[in-house]
Amino acid sequence: MAFSDSERAAATASLLLRILTLLLLVASIVILVTNKIYAPFRNVVDPPNITFRDFFAYRYVLSAAVIGGAYTLLVLPFTAIHVAQERRIGRDRHAIALLIFTDVVFAVLIATGAAAGLGLTVESQRFPQGPDLSNFFKLVDVSCVLMLVASLCMVVIVMLSVRSIN
Repeated sequence: MAFSDSERAAATASLLLRILTLLLLVASIVILVTNKIYAPFRNVVDPPNITFRDFFAYRYVLSAAVIGGAYTLLVLPFTAIHVAQERRIGRDRHAIALLIFTDVVFAVLIATGAAAGLGLTVESQRFPQGPDLSNFFKLVDVSCVLMLVASLCMVVIVMLSVRSIN
């Protein structure tokens, strides 16, 4: 069954949004992993750097971004094939419903990861800190905002997918 013009536009938009989601998640991961500050006040046993590993919430942020990126990488080829062949992914509504359900689950996972990171950052910034630590938290904020934008892209993908069921 060939696409109509509106179905072609929705499928192309879905593909572009999945690519944008992947790029946002990769940028978020890179910012979070490379963000570190030198902290000479720490003891000799620990390395004198503060990274995301020092905060459990930031570990969850990274985990959510990596899992969301892996899911997006998994689904991206199917979406590209769907657009290239100009036909529906599946004729079965159950397959489409499963795809929508997994999109919703991963959108929520990415959003909760970003919210956890933003929550800890806001709470940590309430206490006095040096300029290095402030810069560390600002970069974590940027990483979490990128994740929130990625989750918004996933929400739009879900809305486009639900529209295509009819």
